[in-house]
Amino acid sequence: MNCIIIEDDFLSQQAIIRYCKMFGEELNILGVFVSVENAEEYIKNCIKKIDLIFVDVILPGKNGMEFISELFIMPYIIMTTSYDSYAVKAFELNVVDYLKKPFIYRRFVQAIQKVKKLIKMDEEKGSNETLILKNKGSIIRFLIKDIDYVESYSDYVKIYIKKESFLHLIALRDILKKLPAEKFIQIHRRFIINTEKITSINENKVYLEGYDNLSLPISRAQRKHFYGRFLDDI
Repeated sequence: MNCIIIEDDFLSQQAIIRYCKMFGEELNILGVFVSVENAEEYIKNCIKKIDLIFVDVILPGKNGMEFISELFIMPYIIMTTSYDSYAVKAFELNVVDYLKKPFIYRRFVQAIQKVKKLIKMDEEKGSNETLILKNKGSIIRFLIKDIDYVESYSDYVKIYIKKESFLHLIALRDILKKLPAEKFIQIHRRFIINTEKITSINENKVYLEGYDNLSLPISRAQRKHFYGRFLDDI
């Protein structure tokens, strides 16, 4: 399980590192950061899948809550803090556990066991990759496999899930890097689709399940790649 640590308090940081190492190869620390901004830069460029993030609430610059609420693809999160007052908000953001400092190894183990249990449950469902999106003031968590298609609006994208749409601040090229390549493909400079949702293809237009009156164009630049990929899939 690959993890990163976002913690500016040195003693707490070292305690998490020590506890992680006590799990041996089960927990692989990819990076340790003292601010959200540094962690975000790492996450943006990281080619490895990050399974778990330990993050403090109070940090220099952007705080842990803001960091979680702005994540697009959400790993399992364990929050660490000296305060009780953030617990309700943390669990509203779907964190796995909330460790109040100073925490002992036994409590740390309980948190990791919760993560392992969730991983097992998600694997049984066939997917453990989720995203979180804001909608009318609420934070909603979805399975990535439920995305139907994505449409570009300059620096924003509109993500369609079961006919509902959600606006998110991210470029289309960046979201394409985050979505699993075996399921999602770009068919046009404005569109990414979930290939599992395709019902038919006609005259370089794609029709998707649940969108009877919608056809999405396959651009000339994407046709060779799309047809090669789609014919391989079927």
